[in-house]
Amino acid sequence: MIQFLDNLLFSLPSFASLTIIVLAMAFIAELAFLKKSLDFGGCAFAFLMGTIVLWCTRFSGFFLFLLFFVSCNVIGKISKKTKKNENVLEKGDCRDYMQVLANGLMATLASLLWSSTGKFCFLVMLGAAIAEATSDTFSGDIGRFSKTEPINILTHKKVKKGLSGGVTVLGVIAGFVSSLLIAFVWWINFGFPSILSASIVLLTGFAGCIVDSFLGGFAQAMYQDWKTGEPTEKQYTNDKENTLIHGARWIDNDMVNLISNIFASVFALGMSRILEIFSKT
Repeated sequence: MIQFLDNLLFSLPSFASLTIIVLAMAFIAELAFLKKSLDFGGCAFAFLMGTIVLWCTRFSGFFLFLLFFVSCNVIGKISKKTKKNENVLEKGDCRDYMQVLANGLMATLASLLWSSTGKFCFLVMLGAAIAEATSDTFSGDIGRFSKTEPINILTHKKVKKGLSGGVTVLGVIAGFVSSLLIAFVWWINFGFPSILSASIVLLTGFAGCIVDSFLGGFAQAMYQDWKTGEPTEKQYTNDKENTLIHGARWIDNDMVNLISNIFASVFALGMSRILEIFSKT
C-alpha cells in the first residue's frame, strides 16, 4: 500500500508532487484548526513539518508522523473530561506552536538528514523521536484514569493528577506499549529492518518518556496557586503571579518535552551508529 502511494505521487514531476503535498497538508492543518486540536500557530508549524516529513521520507515516515498526531488527539479527547477536573496544567487541549515544535522538531530534522545523507541511522532517529512523543502523551493521558494517585518519580510522594513528575503504573505501561506500537509500525514501514534497530526505537522512545518525568519532577517550574495554595504549573492565576516553589522559571512543560525528545533522538542516533560499526566488524 505504501509503495503504491509512493509510486502514485512521486512518479509525477517534482513540482506536481510538491503541490499536491502542500495542498494535502493545508487541508489537514485546517481540519485540525476547525477541530480545535491546534491553534493557528500550531497549524502553521504542523503544516510545515508534515510537508517536510512527507517529502523527505515519503509515506513511510509520514504515516508514522500521522499515527502519532491522530492517536494522541484521540487519547486526548477521551481523557478530556478528566482534564477538566484539573486546575494545574499550564495549557489546555488546543496545542500551540511550542507544543508542536517540542513533539515534532527532532522528527523533522531526522527526515531532512535522512533525505540529504541516506544514512539509515537517521531513520532510527526519526522513529525514536516519534516514539518518545507518543509515549509521553499516552503515559500522561491514560495515566489520568489510574485509580491510584500518582507519585512523584523522585520523592515517591503522592501528587495531584496532571502534575509533571507524577507517575502511575497504568501510565508507565501505556508509555511502554505506545512506544512499542510506534517501533512496530516503523519496522514495517521501512521494509523490515533489523529487530535490533526496532528495539532501539522502542527503548529510546520509552527512555525519553521516563526522562520527561524526571525533568518534570525536579527541573520544571512549579508554583503555588495564590488563590488555592495548591501546586500548579501555571505561572499566573487570574492575571496574578503565583509563587515559584521549585524548578527554573524558563523550564515549562514544553521545554521539558523538547529536552526529552532531543534526548531520545540523540540517544537513538548514537546507539544506531554503534550498531552499524559493530555490524561491520
